[in-house]
Amino acid sequence: MAENRIYVALGEESSRGAKESTTVGFIPCLSPTIPKMEFDEKRRAEFRGEATLTGDSAITRFSRKWSGTIEMPLYTEAGTTPGMVGTLLRHFFGTVSTVETPVGQYNHMMYPVSDPFSTANLGNKALTLNLNINEGSVMKNWPFVGARVKSLSFEQEAGNHLKVSAETFGQCRDTITAEIGTPVFAAENLRCDYNNMTLYTGAITRTGTAPDYTDFTFTGATQIKPDKLSVKIENGMEDILRLTGGNVDYPDKTRMGKFKVSIEFTIDWEDPSSGFSSVNEFTAWITSSYETNFCLHWDTGTVAGTGGNHGLYIDIPRAQLTGGEPSYSLDKDPMVTFKYEGLLDAATGYMVGLLLKNSATAV
Repeated sequence: MAENRIYVALGEESSRGAKESTTVGFIPCLSPTIPKMEFDEKRRAEFRGEATLTGDSAITRFSRKWSGTIEMPLYTEAGTTPGMVGTLLRHFFGTVSTVETPVGQYNHMMYPVSDPFSTANLGNKALTLNLNINEGSVMKNWPFVGARVKSLSFEQEAGNHLKVSAETFGQCRDTITAEIGTPVFAAENLRCDYNNMTLYTGAITRTGTAPDYTDFTFTGATQIKPDKLSVKIENGMEDILRLTGGNVDYPDKTRMGKFKVSIEFTIDWEDPSSGFSSVNEFTAWITSSYETNFCLHWDTGTVAGTGGNHGLYIDIPRAQLTGGEPSYSLDKDPMVTFKYEGLLDAATGYMVGLLLKNSATAV
């Protein structure tokens, strides 16, 4: 009977392409997470005095790269190296501002920046995706190096864990080595779930100086209770293969695109006497171009430090409603799915901000 074992460990490379398989954080995954390897192989097409109609006689491999998506339940920390979950998020946004408040709790605020690869931000760093997989009964480590994070998707449904999908791509698979071994994962009470998630709109109070906020509070805000929701953030990254010489056969330049954020949720089609009204939301959109704001909060209830809890905030200060019409059927209550797209907010300095609270001193 074949073995069926696999686990993932993330490491941060000091320089892109320099494998990091020692200082790693273990992250549980919801799918095998085996990246797709792509090779640019060209057949020789030249006149060499031979009968070309009988078939090509040679192939040359010119370049290589890989791509894949990490699907995981979100824990505020990773195993062994706790900050590695935040490191994954930081490599998407490009920057982080970390403060300790209260003692032992670290607040890591992230948001889009125009040049994530400046020396003040990521510089030339990248990620190594260490995929430890069985080859028969023997475990081996497949290091996929030079990883970039192209998009983040957060999906929350009632009765489920928060699912995060990180779309990644990178340079090449490095030499296979022995298994990293002894994987240790974060404690269960650090996981973000449906029962510790709240969605707010309206009066959101941000603590600190924009855009490096340290906390969010919701006194006076309106709570929304959808059936399910999703948030997708994209940065438009792409890798380029250049004429760099030095026998480099994989992409060595990453170019940025435009950041985008979208949020979508499904909710009852009703007009309650208080709270969020889906009917009023739809009517406002029909009347004119309409925008609002959202802040999502997962509070694990587990203390980090001397008072604050592990948790996650996603702040979307401006969101334009782009669609959502009521759906009727004969056998159930009418529902509506609203779709919003983010806009850059001058006051906060971002279109989407993410605050991760944990006990890791750095991410």
